[in-house]
Amino acid sequence: MFQRATVLTAAAALLVPVVVAAVPASAAGDRHGPGRTAVEVVASGLDTPRGLTWDAWGNRVLVTEAGRGGPAPCAPGVGDYPACFGLTGAVTAYSPRSGRATRIAEGLPSVINEFSVLGLHDVAVDRGRVLVVFGLGGRMSTRDGLGAEARGLGQTGVVTPGGDLVPRGDLLAFEQTHNPHKADVNTNAYGIVPVPGGALVAEAGGNNILFAGDDGTVRMVALLPDQVIGDTVVESVPSAITRGPDGAFYISEYSGEPTRIGAARVWRLVPGRTPTVVARGFTGIIDMTFDNRGRMLILELAEKGFDSPDRTGRLIRVERDGTRTVLAREGLEHPGGVAVAPNGDIYLTNRTTGMGDNSGQLLRLRATR
Repeated sequence: MFQRATVLTAAAALLVPVVVAAVPASAAGDRHGPGRTAVEVVASGLDTPRGLTWDAWGNRVLVTEAGRGGPAPCAPGVGDYPACFGLTGAVTAYSPRSGRATRIAEGLPSVINEFSVLGLHDVAVDRGRVLVVFGLGGRMSTRDGLGAEARGLGQTGVVTPGGDLVPRGDLLAFEQTHNPHKADVNTNAYGIVPVPGGALVAEAGGNNILFAGDDGTVRMVALLPDQVIGDTVVESVPSAITRGPDGAFYISEYSGEPTRIGAARVWRLVPGRTPTVVARGFTGIIDMTFDNRGRMLILELAEKGFDSPDRTGRLIRVERDGTRTVLAREGLEHPGGVAVAPNGDIYLTNRTTGMGDNSGQLLRLRATR
């Protein structure tokens, strides 16, 4: 087993945790919060939007577009389903001041299989640099079979001011060599957060948290354990990672398929320590963050599970005492990412599981005034 590595200094072990009571959803008082209006569409026509963040100046929200794959070349992915490649991924910047959305990078690697589009999944900003992470849903033979232009898949990278992609940490190579979760060799990273010297990545395919260094090194920080529900072993599937107001890292679970209602959890991680569960009772968490008052925001891809014909998602705020407030439900259709603006407005990506049909949206939920 590849050993866990401490990414941050030992002082991180002294961090005080955010108090988030593990209140079951049924006991949380599924109530709607006052002072919020319905979500509004501020940008549309996006190609499979996923994660989002704010630029270094707090002026624009940066949105990842996983793209729509392409017709060829194709190679067998996980389960040997064919994955077909195209340079259709992008990063779009939306300015609330002007109300305009502009692509700042395009022609990024993307794949499409029988079930989904995979590619650019999340974005973060670190000292002015735009950091990105790409999924793949495959193994080394998948990427090799897609050709040289697919090299960025299964890696972290930096998007330059000119819109070029510079790959950095090869997550796929780590998974191929070490495969800490032995179910299969599969890399499909979904979340990224900057740390000194690189980034931490939520690797949904490998069920682990990886450190990807600016120097290209990759090492494991934590392997999230499976959970047993009845007679079934359910994989964790980390979907997002964010730094909390206490300085620790918080990791959301999507959990395995088929979706099990209420099975998804939130973990707290201080590198060098074993992760601990701090909240339970969610379903298919696809992203999470904290608002400007330090309260946890949880975004569920589908309240009734991904395998349900009902595509309605849910945005939940977890108060410091553990009670939960549903901030948005109506208008959320397989949402995929959440970020909080400097003024407290909440932005979400929506219709994020389309198959390259340009139906993706950027939504805004106004802050309480």
